[in-house]
Amino acid sequence: MSKCLQGELGRIIYRNDDFLIALLITDDGQHIVKGSVLGVEKGEKIMVHGEWSVHPRYGRQFEIERWERPLPATKEQAIAFLSSGLIKGCGPKRAKVIVNHLGASAVEVMMEQGESAIRHIKGIGEKNARTIIKSVKSNFEVQKIIGKLSQYGISTNMAMKIYKEFGSNTVSVVKENPYLLTKLDLVGFLKADEIARKVGVSPLSGYRVEACADYVLKEKCLSLGHCYLPENELIEQTLKVLNHNQSENEQVTWEDVSRSIYQLELKGRLIFEEGSVYPKYLHTYETLTACKLSKLTDCRDGDGAMPEQLDAWIKDYQRRNGIVLAERQRDAIRRLLAYNVLILTGGPGTGKTTVTKALIDIYRQKNRDAYIGLCAPTGRAARRLAEITEMGASTIHSMIGFRQGEELEYDRHNPLPYDFIIVDEVSMMDIQLAHFLLDAVKPGTKVLFVGDVDQLPSVNPGNFLKDMIEAGIPTVRLTEIFRQAQESQIVVNAHRVNQGLPVVIDEAKKDFYFIHQEKPEYIAQLIKKSVLRFVQLGYRIEDILVLSPMKKGVIGTKELNRILQEAVNPAHPSKDEWKVGKTIFRQGDKVIHTKNNRKKGLNNGEMGVVKRVGVYYDEDGQAHEALYCTFMGQEVFYLKDELKELQLAYCITIHKSQGGQAPIVIMPVSTSHYIMLARNLIYTGMTRAEQKVVMIGTKKALNIAIRNNKIAERNTKLTERLINGLAEVVPEKEVVP
Repeated sequence: MSKCLQGELGRIIYRNDDFLIALLITDDGQHIVKGSVLGVEKGEKIMVHGEWSVHPRYGRQFEIERWERPLPATKEQAIAFLSSGLIKGCGPKRAKVIVNHLGASAVEVMMEQGESAIRHIKGIGEKNARTIIKSVKSNFEVQKIIGKLSQYGISTNMAMKIYKEFGSNTVSVVKENPYLLTKLDLVGFLKADEIARKVGVSPLSGYRVEACADYVLKEKCLSLGHCYLPENELIEQTLKVLNHNQSENEQVTWEDVSRSIYQLELKGRLIFEEGSVYPKYLHTYETLTACKLSKLTDCRDGDGAMPEQLDAWIKDYQRRNGIVLAERQRDAIRRLLAYNVLILTGGPGTGKTTVTKALIDIYRQKNRDAYIGLCAPTGRAARRLAEITEMGASTIHSMIGFRQGEELEYDRHNPLPYDFIIVDEVSMMDIQLAHFLLDAVKPGTKVLFVGDVDQLPSVNPGNFLKDMIEAGIPTVRLTEIFRQAQESQIVVNAHRVNQGLPVVIDEAKKDFYFIHQEKPEYIAQLIKKSVLRFVQLGYRIEDILVLSPMKKGVIGTKELNRILQEAVNPAHPSKDEWKVGKTIFRQGDKVIHTKNNRKKGLNNGEMGVVKRVGVYYDEDGQAHEALYCTFMGQEVFYLKDELKELQLAYCITIHKSQGGQAPIVIMPVSTSHYIMLARNLIYTGMTRAEQKVVMIGTKKALNIAIRNNKIAERNTKLTERLINGLAEVVPEKEVVP
């Protein structure tokens, strides 16, 4: 049976989210207590239940399993509770006014009398009174629920999220069917399974089998980029999870899983199609994308010009810009102007930018009143597109009016106004983003997709660019490296890597370096020295991209961020900093925003700098600690619960770097990353560099990567759907190999 301590909270030793280490002052002295406790402040009376333990370094401590807050008994306790941040609509000033009016038993009076207790206090009124009383009452209800849920291994933070969804029914819902929490994305399947064992749900429960099949399907699709799983594979993987560490009489059978998958289909959670099982949303995106592409492609440019006129426009463009386009580039422009849906692909230095700029200019000559829209998957890619075309460009999310939790501004019912849309860095587009964009394209619009099909595919499900090319969407592939680009070892070596050839290094050119080192610990130190050397040479930290294939390990992004932060931006009394979990955000840090957030005006992949830790006052006048950063000159603040959207960016993954470029790229190349050593990964990282590439590691690891061209196949049927839809639309001979 658990022990119980009651006393006053003294010094708070450590606090992070809902975890607390503090001194509890009781009648028999003071004790260190630690555990999941939310919203209590120094001076408050609390009761904790749990067990004693002995820490090897810090001695005897009390491990909190659950806790409760008795009704405040003094004015100070009442003010501390009401202003703790748990009571909506009640900041420190309002808390003092209420307690001065009602006395030390203010909270008890509010619980008993409700809104009438505070409605007539000056500055509160009916609306605020209703909000405050509801919050006070629910807080004590929440405490009881948190206490009960803690017995099932549910943290305070998690319990709060569940309570917001189910209210006073929370405990009964969790006990009856904890797997319901997975449908609402409140917990993952493995956590729900752990809770289920504690509340006594049978391992053979249909709730469990359905939830696991749903979990396996989504997890495999999201982690491997698939749009579907073969039915047999889904059943095998589901059984592997369900029967792990289960006794013989608790083993789920193949038939059990098959029945549950059928039930999920009846409930509309997934789609069966010829032995393939899709999450419903991915099936919808894939089929609608194929349908829209087929309709757009089933149309040549209606007001097309004669070949002689096109050649005249091309000659005029060359004369006005003082350039001579290669025959392949001129041929690309002719072909691109002939179709409504077009793909332009090629590696670095092959002239994709030149062709794109020429095409825009000539299209304007041909259609003087046309409305042209430019977009890319990330903010960095959009800015680069704007720079090279000298036109406005936006992210795809911004173009279609994406706002988290709201309907899209543009879709088939309210299409985009553009006559010609150019989409850059298409290799980064997943099937969802492709669907959202194409759904908003009006019939007859010309769409040019530009991208390097040999780069890494999107992080999320789908292989949009590759699938379109393989389906026979009109494609121009540029392969010739132009003379100016041939002088760059970065360009030459990128193409060599892409062809499976080893890199060549001419140290006299000073743009491509390879530093040999085998031990990951020493590689990390050489990366640090290289960064510091470039900073000494006058490069800004924003000019340097350190790219790692993985997040974990000695030369993964997490550890390299820690090392580089310490080297480039060490702690100093004059610098603000804020520790969140194991991450320290410090004034001057290079950071990356990791989620599209229209409210903040930021997109996934935006780079910024931490400016200060300050205070933000909400509409109720309540003060909140906030981290202020600047992104492209725009100041943005983050509250504590928003910092999950921010990461240090001294080192980022190669996937995260897509769509961006920097003067300097530094990459570890080590067999410690063996599982990630692949040709397209190295190729993508190299092509982020504008001036210099520095690789640190072993030639053995680099050559393993170059030889590994086994691109993991993604389960998609977009190519098949497009071929069926395009069979009589695009003759095979029209596709340029």
